[in-house]
Amino acid sequence: MSNDKGLAARSTWIAGFAGVGWLLSGALNGWLVTRPGLLTVSFVQLLFPETIALVAWRTVDIWPVFLALVSTLTFMLFTVCALLLVGPLNALDPAHRRIRFFATWMCIVVASFATSVLSALGELIANWPPPRLTMLFQGVDSDLLAAGYWGIFWGWLPVVAGTLVARQRPDGVGRRKAFGMPGLLVAVAAIFMAATLVIAIPQAHRETKARAAFDPPVTAPPASPEPDPIGSPSVSYATQPAGTDWCDGKDLSLTVSEPDGATGHRAMRMGLTNAGAASCVLASYPDLAFDNVDGWAIDVLVVHGGSFMTDDPGVARVTLAPGQGAEAFMGWNAMVSAGDTRVGNVLVAPYAGTLRQNSTVDLDIVDRGTVSVTAWQKAGKTVETSPYPGPND
Repeated sequence: MSNDKGLAARSTWIAGFAGVGWLLSGALNGWLVTRPGLLTVSFVQLLFPETIALVAWRTVDIWPVFLALVSTLTFMLFTVCALLLVGPLNALDPAHRRIRFFATWMCIVVASFATSVLSALGELIANWPPPRLTMLFQGVDSDLLAAGYWGIFWGWLPVVAGTLVARQRPDGVGRRKAFGMPGLLVAVAAIFMAATLVIAIPQAHRETKARAAFDPPVTAPPASPEPDPIGSPSVSYATQPAGTDWCDGKDLSLTVSEPDGATGHRAMRMGLTNAGAASCVLASYPDLAFDNVDGWAIDVLVVHGGSFMTDDPGVARVTLAPGQGAEAFMGWNAMVSAGDTRVGNVLVAPYAGTLRQNSTVDLDIVDRGTVSVTAWQKAGKTVETSPYPGPND
């Protein structure tokens, strides 16, 4: 009698721990697989096998919880049945503890396979008839492999935990008894839960499909209109203190020449003409800003000085009588590659803090590029040039 009670206690504890592991593995698998940003799907399947079909978590209403509990209870009852069928393992010689351990472990593996077969049968009924006969058992192999893998990978833990908690201590070698009334009651309960699992899965699928048919279709929100481009400001946020009689941007007219190029280097002349009625003075570097061909302001680093094709004379006082002009040169290295957006407008002011004038251009300068610019000098200076390059030079 003590052996029977010890066997029942040990079997119950082992089945309980196994059921908790079965449920946790299925729940964690379903939660992590739908959140691939946390762990990769392959790693999740390796660490937490799919003991409960992933499709069960996608059913409606209370079905996800119900299917998970029925699957767990079925697995636990199958585990108890297997342990009772094996009988009092303490009937073996106490020296054969490894045999007792592995026999109990294999009971959990068999129970996991049996539960997975019932789940696959429910899925088969839910998706009957299959689109093609060759798809009749599609997915069954993966379900069986996942269940078997869980039993092998995690099944030993419930054996250890259940044995430690039950603390069965065999008094000696007992005699194996037949599968008695308690075992028969457990078997009936296992058959009932197995039938419930097979019937519940198709019903959950039917209600989920019915809910989807009645749910209003999800319509995509109307497309947002394209935002209006925001170009560079007409006056620089950074200002330079103006000297006496400095030229105001309002009284100047801007001219921009076509860029010249040589071996991947570029240069472009910018000219300002005094369109006012009085003389004015230029004594600074030009203030530059750039918009791309779509009209958006881009960030270009402007460096004061010369380049491969330009020489910077430095800042000097340049007096412009009405009708006279000054010039400055911009230099850069070709920087456009496939997919880049070129500069479509250049904004030029005589110095930072006064009005910029806009000129349409087509320059192979891109966002976060770098250009150099020389100081203003009397018009008529020259810069070494080569023929105007094509867009791909």
